[in-house]
Amino acid sequence: MWRFRVLNKIEPERDPHEAEFFRPENPSDAIVREVIQNSLDAKRKGEKTVKVSFCFGETNRGNMNKYIGVLVDHLKECDFLPENYENFTVIPFITIEDYGTKGLDGPTGEDGSRPESNYFDFWMREGKSHKSGIEAGRWGMGKTTFHITSQFKSFWGFTVRSDDQRELLVGKSLLKTHRIGNDMYSYEGYFRGDECAPITDKDYIKQFKELFSIKRDKEPGLSLVIPFPDDDVSSDAFVKSVIIHYFYTILEGVLTVEISDSGNHYTLNSENLIEKAKQQDWKGTSWESLDVEELLQSIAESINMDDFIELSIDKNNPVINEECFGEKLEEIRTNFNECKLVGFVIPVTIKTAEGDSTDTEYKIILKSCPDLKRAEEFYIRSGIRISDIHTLGNRTVRGIMVVKEEDISRFLRDAETPAHTDWKEGTEDFKDKYEKASTILRFIKNSMKNIVSIIDIAPQEMQRDFLKSVFSIFVKKPDDERIVTRPPRIPPIISHPPVFDVNGTKDGFSITLKRDSGEKIPFRGSLIVAYDLRRGNPFKHYETFDFDLASVPIVIQTNDCNLHRNERNELDFEVTGKDFLIKITGFDPKRDLVVKVRVVK
Repeated sequence: MWRFRVLNKIEPERDPHEAEFFRPENPSDAIVREVIQNSLDAKRKGEKTVKVSFCFGETNRGNMNKYIGVLVDHLKECDFLPENYENFTVIPFITIEDYGTKGLDGPTGEDGSRPESNYFDFWMREGKSHKSGIEAGRWGMGKTTFHITSQFKSFWGFTVRSDDQRELLVGKSLLKTHRIGNDMYSYEGYFRGDECAPITDKDYIKQFKELFSIKRDKEPGLSLVIPFPDDDVSSDAFVKSVIIHYFYTILEGVLTVEISDSGNHYTLNSENLIEKAKQQDWKGTSWESLDVEELLQSIAESINMDDFIELSIDKNNPVINEECFGEKLEEIRTNFNECKLVGFVIPVTIKTAEGDSTDTEYKIILKSCPDLKRAEEFYIRSGIRISDIHTLGNRTVRGIMVVKEEDISRFLRDAETPAHTDWKEGTEDFKDKYEKASTILRFIKNSMKNIVSIIDIAPQEMQRDFLKSVFSIFVKKPDDERIVTRPPRIPPIISHPPVFDVNGTKDGFSITLKRDSGEKIPFRGSLIVAYDLRRGNPFKHYETFDFDLASVPIVIQTNDCNLHRNERNELDFEVTGKDFLIKITGFDPKRDLVVKVRVVK
């Protein structure tokens, strides 16, 4: 059933690059975000809640062979077959199902056409989709996650469609261009019937469902099977990822998630989410330092808020200043300083390049939390958390931005990075779609920070003990009740002479040793590089599509140097002689570079 296309003699060879956008540090995060995002997008009209289930299972390899077949030969030629595969007696898999959704509906293209439909987009398009409005996905590439997290680089999808109730089974594999015998094969393969037809044989589908524990029975939706998942994928990691990325949508009652593994069953819903979150060990996650229970209780309280203050914003020149709050500013400041929730509706006007103008809005909810070490801020668009935006710094404030309206959701979706983790002005075609696109995006992205800067004002009364413990050390004499102070002891500042010289070139830079560095050779070092930005940390905003030190057009020349690790924007090296040199070229000559290089002890 697996079919790979044979390339003709003059057809160029090509390996897929889609995975470059989705090279996940945490594969569990990647699967959870992509699956639930797509399921929320596909919610059927009239359904209040979407349910998504993740089931970890395994099956005898002999049973799996029927559905793997010739795929093993293609995996072997691409060096993708898991090590010692022949010794495996059982094969693990993950079955994922959603309910309350439409399934992969619309024309299938079996007639040779290339229709615009959910079905055709999912199976036959990469880097392109027809999602619109409040739907969270945009790039049409997130499904590449399923290939990356499978050691077979493959997955199956079984769907029951809401439009015609057809039951269809298809699989897809994303490998490399490869040769078997005298034939050169395309990098992608499909598990299906003749030509472009999906598998519809009821007996065959019944056996497939039984083998992979698919519970769907005539109810519309999509069931996915990921064979031989990455070793880092686990049910425990799934539970944490679901809570971190979809806590708001679950607390709203829009999403329920079930996770099953070896007889253990977890259900996460609006009734038990806080209790389940309390039971997790958050060490080693992005929530390690958070008071998770207090955070989620605060978010749940904010969801039920109905007392919002609408700011007065100039449509033609959107800015947030004190005048936007009118006569309620002092009352807002008082409530904020008393650690009460304060909520705002921010109106904004979106104008397309064609001249269409729409008035829309979004909400921001804030709470002063003096016990925080740094700000906790969350940005939710159409149910998905945009995780890489941070504007509040070390302010002891918790904030959440909620975007639900269709027009502003579409605007922000068009500005999103492929993995839906940030809003950026430089996203493809974004500026061409809207008038004043950059101005509006900056206004939205910085609105939480600007509101906080206005309302987070210290009380006006005198604070006699303010910073007392910081600027003096109190000593109580044994025989006297009087309090005296002594100057603090300030340790000497020890400076270290610089070791490296960094010099720019036309399209890159070079690194050499300073003559008087004093560092004993050999020694280890590392560097990190990024394109400079007008605002923000360049290294935090680095993206793989800026450049990759391990890929063309980047060229690295060395002398008296051994390279140990070279990937993305980082390089580890060893200095082996006094004529040490690293010269890296191939960067965009129109952009400035920021380089950090250091000795590794």
